[in-house]
Amino acid sequence: MTGREIALATLHREEVPLPCLTSGFVTHSAYLSRVIGRDYWADPEGGFCEFVRRVGANFVPQWYYPRAAQRKLETGEIMHETRRHEAAGFRSPEDVRDFVEELPDDAAVERDFSIEQSAEDYARTIIEHSEMMGPEVLVIDGFGQADFMGAYTRFGYENYLAAAALYPETMRRYYHHSAVNARLRNHAIVEAVERHGLAPFVYSGQDICGSGGPLMSPAMLRDLYFPELKWAMEPLIEAGIGVIWHCDGNILPILPDLLDLGIVGLQGFEEEHGPRWEDMCALTDPHGRPMIVWGCVSVTSTLPHGTPDDVRRSVERSFTVAGRGRGHVLSSTSSILPETPMENIDALFDHAHGFGREFLGA
Repeated sequence: MTGREIALATLHREEVPLPCLTSGFVTHSAYLSRVIGRDYWADPEGGFCEFVRRVGANFVPQWYYPRAAQRKLETGEIMHETRRHEAAGFRSPEDVRDFVEELPDDAAVERDFSIEQSAEDYARTIIEHSEMMGPEVLVIDGFGQADFMGAYTRFGYENYLAAAALYPETMRRYYHHSAVNARLRNHAIVEAVERHGLAPFVYSGQDICGSGGPLMSPAMLRDLYFPELKWAMEPLIEAGIGVIWHCDGNILPILPDLLDLGIVGLQGFEEEHGPRWEDMCALTDPHGRPMIVWGCVSVTSTLPHGTPDDVRRSVERSFTVAGRGRGHVLSSTSSILPETPMENIDALFDHAHGFGREFLGA
């Protein structure tokens, strides 16, 4: 089997002889340079593709690699807070309210959206990325969602959350407007998957939670946000396209709501804030099948602060707790940052292959 076939069979919950392994969301450019044997910054995208092949990853769920802002951080450049939301005119919850009231209605959004063009654009991106990676790597992409996290970037956290508390119907309209766009995009994704024979899986999520739980109360989320998110995702769910949701922070207060969306998989898990790997691996999807799980080597504890042996133990736990034939993808919990010791990243990839082969072939 090729690496691409191993990854696709894993997502279909089939027994496989080799592990499915992501590229680890590595943002440590010096590590990438060391692996590929040249300056990563001379050709970031090409360097990323070569890095994925050299570490033997067979699955890229997100076209994600270090770019200009990351380079500034690594070189110690002082990056000033620009407060872009203020520069854009959002200085109060009333500014958010006024902006939302001017958004176009559903008919205008639908009139301006081409499902045909969106489907072709979506397929072209995946096909081009797949050709860049080669037959040993499966590439998938994201999907349309009602917007939660983009709003706090655009409006600023205080303005956004205050607007939701003071003007809930305004935010309901904002979520619905973004859901209309997302639902149309998801119809296009369904068409792209069927027309071009793409892998029937998508991956993304919204950063709704911090270490203490959701940024907005679960009751408010259930009233304003989740109904629109579920409606936006319906085309994917009804077409049988598997949705894997990225989890940040303590998701436990809204875990039932995420499962109610119809997702078939979860990725991430900040165990130090509540979601235990054992508990996530015990979950089932809407069809009663084991929940697909991607994880679970921590980027906030084990990788940056542990030893290579700690990393290897975490890799082994990830495999053994998840078990075989349930869609387990060995992955870091999120981005592997530049402060992570290189020997720990080596241990992640090396042991994923070594122990993974032994475990799955046993």
